[in-house]
Amino acid sequence: MAERLHCCIRASLAKRLRPGRKEPPCRPVLFLGIGAVLVLTACKGGESAATLPIPVPGGAGTLGSYFVQSFEPYEAAAAALRDTTARYLFQKNEWRFSAVPGPTFSSYPLASARTEYAHAVGLTGAGQTISIVDEGFRQTHDTIAGRTVATSGALPVADHGTAVASVAAGSSSRMIGVAPGANLALGSSGSASSVTAATRTALQRGAVAQNNSWGFPVPATSASFDTVFGTSDGAAYLAALDAYAARGVVVFALSNDKAATTSELMEGLPALRPSLETGWLAVGNATPAFDAASVQSAQMQSASCLNAARWCLVADGSWNAATAASNSSYGFTVGSSFAAPQVAGALAILAEAFPNLTPHQLRLRLLASADNGFFAPDGSVELVPGFVHGYSDVYGHGFLDVRAALLPIGTTSMSLPGGVEVKTTGPVIVAGAAIGDAVERSLGVIEVEVTDSLAGGFRMPAGALTASSVPRPMAEGLLARATSDDLSARRAAAAQALTEPFRAFNGRTLDFTSPDGSLSGALLIPASGDADAGYGISAKHALIDGPVGLDIGVKIAHDRGALGLGAADDGLPASDLVALQLGLTGESASGGFISLSGETGIADLGAPAYLSGVSAARFSSLDLDLGQREVFASGDRLSLRASLPMAVTSGRAEMVLPVVRSAGRSAFEPVALDLAPSERQVDLAISYQRPLAPGLEFLAELAYAENYGNRAGVSDTAGVLAITFSF
Repeated sequence: MAERLHCCIRASLAKRLRPGRKEPPCRPVLFLGIGAVLVLTACKGGESAATLPIPVPGGAGTLGSYFVQSFEPYEAAAAALRDTTARYLFQKNEWRFSAVPGPTFSSYPLASARTEYAHAVGLTGAGQTISIVDEGFRQTHDTIAGRTVATSGALPVADHGTAVASVAAGSSSRMIGVAPGANLALGSSGSASSVTAATRTALQRGAVAQNNSWGFPVPATSASFDTVFGTSDGAAYLAALDAYAARGVVVFALSNDKAATTSELMEGLPALRPSLETGWLAVGNATPAFDAASVQSAQMQSASCLNAARWCLVADGSWNAATAASNSSYGFTVGSSFAAPQVAGALAILAEAFPNLTPHQLRLRLLASADNGFFAPDGSVELVPGFVHGYSDVYGHGFLDVRAALLPIGTTSMSLPGGVEVKTTGPVIVAGAAIGDAVERSLGVIEVEVTDSLAGGFRMPAGALTASSVPRPMAEGLLARATSDDLSARRAAAAQALTEPFRAFNGRTLDFTSPDGSLSGALLIPASGDADAGYGISAKHALIDGPVGLDIGVKIAHDRGALGLGAADDGLPASDLVALQLGLTGESASGGFISLSGETGIADLGAPAYLSGVSAARFSSLDLDLGQREVFASGDRLSLRASLPMAVTSGRAEMVLPVVRSAGRSAFEPVALDLAPSERQVDLAISYQRPLAPGLEFLAELAYAENYGNRAGVSDTAGVLAITFSF
């Protein structure tokens, strides 16, 4: 029979509890607490400390079925728990194994596993049950009193089980565990019949996880399997494991033998019984070096994951945990025994956050989100179709990361009526610049349900599903006109209206004039290789000519980008449009001039994917240019321009979305989309030109746009200084 080592007690049992490394029992441990240096044993209590209550800015864990997409709003709350709250800081320790001279380790298991983020949003594991199989418990200890919903087998008062339970679900004035709101089903590990009974109880109680911080000290081989499970008692236990693992998640602590080269039987059992793997996790103990973003390195304090690596991860098993000496006693201890219950507690946290997921799906979230950036993978496993995660023979899938497990993993998608799935990692609908942020604002008060690669449900602002094509930066337009126009002709030209009919469009413009001069206009043609450019024609005719002029024009175009509404995967939105244009010009004998241009039109936005009831869109634009010649020097020209670029004035569409309501449920609902932006773009510009010498022209121009691209609050400013020489 094998021996177990725990708190100075020796007994003959066919299993071994796992409080720490394989060293003489009751090894002294140097523990540097907050503001104090204490010399303790692994079995004794520590000093008291002041405690602050845990804030729950996210509410009491009742967040509905859809969780947050970002912890940014909760960063301050999480930092307050981690950095200033005494019962969190109770776990911030420096320690060393005194029986084996070596380095001092710095540990903060709550912070390294990012547990404070779950607590900051109000997640505590409430409504969930964790099964803990161990040698015994002090059920009246402050950390777990009143939380036991079921027991099985003889449960003496014992340190080890009390400590394990406090790590998984403890909550008192002195300490907090991972899932402080979870219930406990406590079972005995004293015999084969008792662990069988505990496993059956876990199934009956619907426990999300069963923690086992003990193991058979035999290798995971077929011979060991036959020895342990070949008896009637062993067969009954295996049957109970089969039944429970088909529904919940069995968590086993790794051996604490750092020299081990093969996994022990229980942590490696799925290698011998593959059907168990979907409901199995092995957990090792590692001390990490980490910052706010990730783990940089980790030193194993237990055995490596080895042949259990496919279903293994690690956590920091260095805790000030409850002891059985009294209802308020605590002691520092190290071992995989106290890494495993962190994983069990994390499963309870996830079960509260994602009530629509099964424990097996939650298990995958822990593996998929484990921090594996600090090692080179030895292998990988496809956890779900299309999502692969690398693992190490030493660290398994990596370090436990509760924060990452609560955030979207992989890509997110949204279900639409008819079974259509659309990716939401980018915009779903793209609106033209003339529509601006109208669609986004229509959806701004709506939240929709999206799911990630591991079926986790999340609330997402529906406005994030949209994007709008933005006009090219004003600086580009100013520079293009300064370098391509004949500045001398531009300065000397009479006031003109309707001169830039395609200013808001993508593509190149070619001007034309009829031989008799009565008709002029412009062609919009795609630039070479530009699949997103539009095409069209604009023509104008002078109704009145002279010092006061009146022009009438028409514009017909197929546009991509300026005006349209379409699916993001189709490129820039397209539309067909027609517009009526009017222009008024005036010249004074003193050199003053004015031009006023306006247009109104209608566009067919087609039938974009995912939208219905799309109406025709009406749009308009307006330009005013006024100025004076001979202001500062002979031949100069000063002008001021104000304009309202093309914008939709009316239009509507409808989109059926999985809308999340306050009760935490989603349902397909039609959402009306107003296609007219609430704030139109307004452009202001000032321009000054003068000749410097024959053939030498100077231009200074400054422009400003408010609500740029018809997006409220967005602005753009540009200026250009140009000197051109022609000969």
